This record gives sequence, structure tokens and C-alpha cells, in this order.
Amino acid sequence: MRRSRGTLILETRYDAAGAEKYRQQRWGYDATGQVTRSAGATQDERFSWDAAGNRTDAPGETVWHNLLQRLNGIRLAYDGFGRLAERRDTRRGLTQRFRYDEENRVSDVTLEGHREYRRAEYRYDLLGRRTHKRLYRHGSAEPEVITFQWNGLRLAGEASSHAPGRRSQYLYSEGSWEPLARVDSSAAGSEVYWYHTGLNGLPLRMTDAQGDTVWKGQFSTWGDTQQEQSHTPLAVAQNLRFQGQYLDRETGLHYNLFRYYDPATGRYTQPDPIGLAGGLNTYAYVGDPLVWVDPLGLTPCSSNKGFNHKDRIASRWTDRLTGKRPSDVNDYLMSKGWSKTYPQAGKPGAIQHIQYVKTTKSGTTYKLDYHPGGSGSQKNIHGNDYWKLYRDVNDKDVVYGRIGHGRFENYDLITDSPVYIDGVLMNGGL
Repeated sequence: MRRSRGTLILETRYDAAGAEKYRQQRWGYDATGQVTRSAGATQDERFSWDAAGNRTDAPGETVWHNLLQRLNGIRLAYDGFGRLAERRDTRRGLTQRFRYDEENRVSDVTLEGHREYRRAEYRYDLLGRRTHKRLYRHGSAEPEVITFQWNGLRLAGEASSHAPGRRSQYLYSEGSWEPLARVDSSAAGSEVYWYHTGLNGLPLRMTDAQGDTVWKGQFSTWGDTQQEQSHTPLAVAQNLRFQGQYLDRETGLHYNLFRYYDPATGRYTQPDPIGLAGGLNTYAYVGDPLVWVDPLGLTPCSSNKGFNHKDRIASRWTDRLTGKRPSDVNDYLMSKGWSKTYPQAGKPGAIQHIQYVKTTKSGTTYKLDYHPGGSGSQKNIHGNDYWKLYRDVNDKDVVYGRIGHGRFENYDLITDSPVYIDGVLMNGGL
């Protein structure tokens, strides 16, 4: 994986017994960091965006109030609360109508044009976790009931009324929602299947205990299933998708714990529960789905190990900066041997930053940049003052974190580093 002039390039090579041999995938980005293109041997996707981060069919289109009405043959309609009420796929002749419970969770869906299902019902526990779903097929009065088990906020297992005595259990990599293995158990014994995932934790292959591929999938940039192959019939379909997401095959949507995600449009079907406090676009998933995930359906976090390294450094400064007056921080830093500069001093109309610099005994240079609330001619996009932490990496200033307070706005636009607001990590880790 490497980045060249704004293009992210993934190269895959496997030797002898490892298959694949060679594959290359390229992703292009615009100036705001949004994915504009994905090109590989078997797919070439292009994406257009409006100013608020909504995908559009063509450049220059605008989505009013973030209520996307159409995209790639899909027509969407909303209720008075901004929740998806109807979804029509004109390409496949499918219509879905959604109803919600008092907690704004999808309670049931009626399906028209689906070759297998006519209705689905969903139920949840007090923590908002989905406990089971009922699937009604054409020509059958009795539904299939699929029950779900949880370990905290991670899906731990599932079982179907159509397969009594059989259940699947999920195991994850430590500290994440990236699936590691699935154990299918029945009276006849158990089978262990291993997940092989992409950079963002999306399952791409499953292998059995002998190392043979039993399932593999191909997906769009935003997680829409384009192709699946099962080399050995699986008693339970492979439904795990982006970290924290479970594919509902009856609707094509992904259950994402506290919201539902539509991979065909790359956005949530319900607005952010905290409204505009979570960002300008209340339906947005993540800025870059290749390296960012949202396991809870509430806030993005990075699947990149580099982010976690930055967070370990940024978190050390949280207590020292949160709730402190700039003058107190200044006194502390100066007493510890930091130097102070004013990088915008020659630009009277610009926001007048104060930058503190220090090089450690090991030779690493850090910079703490204080961003005031704005100036008469230039507004601070985040609404109020905050601190920005840099570290010198190969003679370049790399952002390692931002530490703010109060109504620190538009933090969802930040994808390169941790953001702490009043001591709480807002965009990474959980």
C-alpha cells in the first residue's frame, strides 16, 4: 500500500501456494480527501460529490438538506423525521417500505418485487442491539427467526430456526471489530473458518481448517456486494461486511448497530442521533472507507495502525491542554524549554497562530500550534480555539492530533489525526 500524488495504490502479490500472484487497485481523491475514483482490473468506479459530502449522479448536482433523492437508479423518500421511508431500485424492480419504533430503529420492512421475501421484522434489546429478525417468505405463513447473541457491542453469534441445533460464533481481532474466525457448531461437530480481510477489515475471503477457500467476495468502494462465490456450501451465509456491519440479504442494507447503512449509496438511512453536533452531513458514513470505519454507526474511527500510533502521542497532551487557559499553557511550555513563534505575524488579516517548538533529546521535533477562534476577515472552520499537535517526520510536519473544547464543529471532516473535545476522543477508537 502506498500513496503517490494523492492516489492510493494497493498492490497484492502472492507466491506459489498463496494464490493471487498480482493485483493492483488505485483510488483517486479530490482536494477535500473524498474518494473520486476506484480503478482495478475488474472495476472502474467514479464518484461525484456536492459541497456537503453527498454523493451525486453527476458533478455540479446539489442534494438539498442532505436528503438524497436518487443515485444510480435508486430512488429514496423520507418521513418527517428524516428517516428513510421508501427505497426503490428501478434497475431491479424492487420497492422497500420502512417503519420505525419509538427509538427510531427499523421495526419492519415490506418488500415488493423480491423473489424470496415479502416482509421482515426486527427487534432489539434495551441497549439497542438487534436480538432477532423474522423473515417472511412468499408462500409461507411461518417466518424464519434468526436470533443474535452479543458480547458487549460486538456480534458474538447467530442461529436460525430453520437449522435447529446449529449456531455460528464470531471471533475478532483484539480491540477491534475486524473478524478473525467463525465457528459453526452442530451435533455433528464444529467447523472453523478463517477470515481474510482488506485494509479496512472488510472480509474478502474465508478459508477452512485446511486452508481451502470456501467463500470469497468482491465489493464496491463503499461495501456494496458485487460478486460472491462459495466453493463449499456454507450452512450459514457469510454476512459480515465493514467492521461492525451485518448484511441483511432481504433488503441489501447493512445493520450497523445503532443505524442502518446503505452500501449502494454509501450513507446511513437515518440521521445522526446527535444531529448537527456530529457534523454538517448527518447521513455521512466516513470520509474515506478504505482506512476508516464506524463500528457503532455513530462516529468514524480509523482502521489504520498509523492512527493508533498518533493517538498514543496525542492522548498524552489531552490532560495538559483540556480545560487550561492559553496563558497557563504558555507558562507551562516556556518553563519546559519550548520556543515560541508567530507564523502568521506578517499577515494581519489571517488568524494569528502561536506555535511552540521543542526538540527532544532523541532528536524528535514536536510543535504545538494554538489556533484562536478566528479573525475579522477569516473564520475558524471549527468554531472556537483549539490546539494542533505536529511531529517532524522526515523533515515534514505531520499532524498528530487536535485538542479542542465546547462546540468544536466539523470534526467529521478531519481524517488524518485524532480529535479530542473536552477530553473525549471523537473520531477514533472506542
